[in-house]
Amino acid sequence: MLSNIWYFGLVSSDLPVGRLVHRELCGEPIVFGRTISGQVFALRDLCPHRGVPLSEGTICGEDLECCYHGWTFNIKGQCTGIPALSEQDAVSLDKIETKAFQVRETQGVIWFWFGEGDGADTPHPVIPDVADTSPRIAHALQFPVNIDHAVVGLVDPAHTPHVHESWWWRRPAKRHTKIKHFEPTPLGFKMTAHDAAKNSRLYRIVGRSPEVDITFALPGVRIERIRAGQNYYCGMTACTPINENNTLTTHLMWWSIPWLTLVKPVIWPFVKSFLAQDQAIFQKQARGLRWHPTLRLNGEPDQQAMWYFKIKNEWDRSAKVGGQFVNPLQKATLQWRT
Repeated sequence: MLSNIWYFGLVSSDLPVGRLVHRELCGEPIVFGRTISGQVFALRDLCPHRGVPLSEGTICGEDLECCYHGWTFNIKGQCTGIPALSEQDAVSLDKIETKAFQVRETQGVIWFWFGEGDGADTPHPVIPDVADTSPRIAHALQFPVNIDHAVVGLVDPAHTPHVHESWWWRRPAKRHTKIKHFEPTPLGFKMTAHDAAKNSRLYRIVGRSPEVDITFALPGVRIERIRAGQNYYCGMTACTPINENNTLTTHLMWWSIPWLTLVKPVIWPFVKSFLAQDQAIFQKQARGLRWHPTLRLNGEPDQQAMWYFKIKNEWDRSAKVGGQFVNPLQKATLQWRT
């Protein structure tokens, strides 16, 4: 797992005022909460008194109250009260705390910082075109593989005709050579704008002659944008490690087409079906990975996966030596058949 980087936590709509939500992410128990004033926070989900999950407690104004003995903590994780103490008890509350994670809330998404410092100088992914609007659809699935396998699947163009072949997505057809151009970005790489594939019929709901560009950024975020005139669709898929062997993968969708919002109940089953196809293949892969096989990445269809490992290793190396990350990738053109 990469450290000193922003990870996807949850969507804002899952965290109304006064709500506490437990997540295990990056091998840590985390409680996300929203105070009465609307402030979002994330704390290690363990009370330092007896280890009870703080997510079982309640929001009391701007503090979180533990359900066991009523200890309270502010959004920085600092203990603010122990009800059972008498005035004679000389206990210093400022020495009692639980770890706090930095959070940012934007575009209907809550990101959390995993690592040292506050992440002020490191960008988190930004979805283009959507301004500060919230996603219209969000769907999360757990994949029984580590984040590397989840991300390799995310940037892999060769699995599509085998895993996602559907009457409503792509009809069976003869393979064609695809030529795509790529350029480096601050935290990853981008497939530059190109005409949408003619056999991807759903792209045409945005309008005539849609253009597509796809961006990948560490630690595991893929953003696909489709534009046709003034209309757009943006989809973000974010991989967050749960632990070493499981990954939370969340897909979010934004669009500008009014009539698409009206038919959202019809779209929803197709979204779940599409992502369930990925989940099913990862479940099969997990069965094989139990035997620790030697794996290979081959040719240009796997080049994006190789880029992922290259920039991930460079991020890790620069963090260890205390240097600034410099993307080692260059502009490139790739070809594959699909």
